[in-house]
Amino acid sequence: MKKITFLTGHNWKSNRLGGFHKFAEEAVNQGIDVVFFSFPRPYYSYFQHQELYNKKTIKQLQKGIVYNYEKATLKNVTFSTFKLPNFFNKFLSDSAMNAFERFSIKSFKKFALENFSNTDVFVFESCDGMIFLKKLKKLFPNAKFVYRPSDPLMFDGCLIRYYKNEKYMILNADLNIIVNQEGLNLYKRKIPDFEKTVKYTLLSNGVDIESYQKKYPIPELLQRPNTFLYVGAWEVEWNLLFESAKTLPDFNFIIVCPNYPEESIVQNIKNYSNLFYVPGIKPQEVPAWITNCSVVIVPYVTDFYKNRPLGITAKYYQAMAAGKPIVAYCDTPKLKDEGISVTYTYKDFIEECKKSIEIKSKAYNFDLKDRQWSNITKKFMELLNGLE
Repeated sequence: MKKITFLTGHNWKSNRLGGFHKFAEEAVNQGIDVVFFSFPRPYYSYFQHQELYNKKTIKQLQKGIVYNYEKATLKNVTFSTFKLPNFFNKFLSDSAMNAFERFSIKSFKKFALENFSNTDVFVFESCDGMIFLKKLKKLFPNAKFVYRPSDPLMFDGCLIRYYKNEKYMILNADLNIIVNQEGLNLYKRKIPDFEKTVKYTLLSNGVDIESYQKKYPIPELLQRPNTFLYVGAWEVEWNLLFESAKTLPDFNFIIVCPNYPEESIVQNIKNYSNLFYVPGIKPQEVPAWITNCSVVIVPYVTDFYKNRPLGITAKYYQAMAAGKPIVAYCDTPKLKDEGISVTYTYKDFIEECKKSIEIKSKAYNFDLKDRQWSNITKKFMELLNGLE
């Protein structure tokens, strides 16, 4: 292989670290040029002020940002379209919504030929970029197409449009690389004759174990006593955190998340001297935060886990590698098998927080050796090289 194009919701330089970053790093280290196609970045997001969705960042990516590495280059680009918020799906058909999402002031064909020519393999994340699959197959008939869904889109209760788009992606990919058994079970349930019609393999997310077993200077916010830390991109149950901060005034709750909460929540946070919100940190800073907190918390939105086949995610790997006690709220019961405290009521979450502060270090049942990122990325590249 000489060139891989990743279609992802991420930016290359971001406060979010996904598996695609690790795979792209491995590719450039092997001397393979990489294109990181960040999508969607709709025109309406010019007026937003979030990390990924703001006019300045999108304009830079429209021009393309090139990063030169020792053996290869990585180019991060985007293509803005007239994608509409999902609210409009109440009035418009699925085909119309998809059409708006593909339609742009500029020519996608010209954009694709300029940026993706000579691509050997296109690798899609579970993001809206899959709506370009048919066009890309036509433009680049000799390329291979791989789907690697970190977060399946056809979860129970999803928009029918997402189900249709992801089903088309899965059925037409040369290979589907699924991250856990929960995701595989979902696809088998949702797609008729899955085993007969879909080419797939399992390959989990990973963790840099050594990074979470080192000593780091303590970030300023974590220099407080009794620190309970969440670092992640999924939204949290803010009412649970308000209740926890009120009930446990001697505990400090720190939420690190690049997804900005509503303004009413931001204002309410100011009413608590022991509750803090940080709009994301750089990926290389995450180990310093995880290793220096007292307890790692994962306070998902109530019932979030019920229709999301997430399994045990990378944030748990990080905390386990660091030997930190973990308290989760509304996540898979499977966590209990690994020695993680998972709760489903505000009262139980608060009680587990009280108990966990007494634990200085914790060993888990889960074997992280096979989850080392270096092993995962090596297997990933072997899968791409083995495509026929």
